[in-house]
Amino acid sequence: PTPTPTPTWSRCRCRGVASSASTSATTPARATLAVARRRRGGRSSTTTTTTAALPSNDELEAAQLLSVAGTGLLVGGFAVVLGLKGEPEPCPSCAQRGGEDCIFCDATGRREAPVKITKRDINDDSVLGLTRRNPFECTACKGAGMILCKTCKGSGFV
Repeated sequence: PTPTPTPTWSRCRCRGVASSASTSATTPARATLAVARRRRGGRSSTTTTTTAALPSNDELEAAQLLSVAGTGLLVGGFAVVLGLKGEPEPCPSCAQRGGEDCIFCDATGRREAPVKITKRDINDDSVLGLTRRNPFECTACKGAGMILCKTCKGSGFV
């Protein structure tokens, strides 16, 4: 009877797994790989690197302080820039109204008689063809009841 080799604990990634010479070379391909590993001097040709330790609390607090201070400076900078911009000027075309009442629907946004909606109108106004236009909706103001000013684009300020 041949003596069976005793298992030795290997340095594999999963600890607690026993490996022996007979189990590591069960096929010819594995035997060739095992011989090549032994020649290289280990499990793989690359050296194992140790993972870096986590940063200390002081480093984390410094990074947090830096990010909070940077965010504060950024928001403060935007506020200063917008403050230097000055007060908005009222639009001379619409006198801060943003537009004029629609004359086609009497500023209601709806017509009394339904309007036939063409296939082109459906494609132009719908979102991916999923929404439908109300046939009573005014086609001039698109239901807003107001035709927007072209100078201020409806905001009332230039």
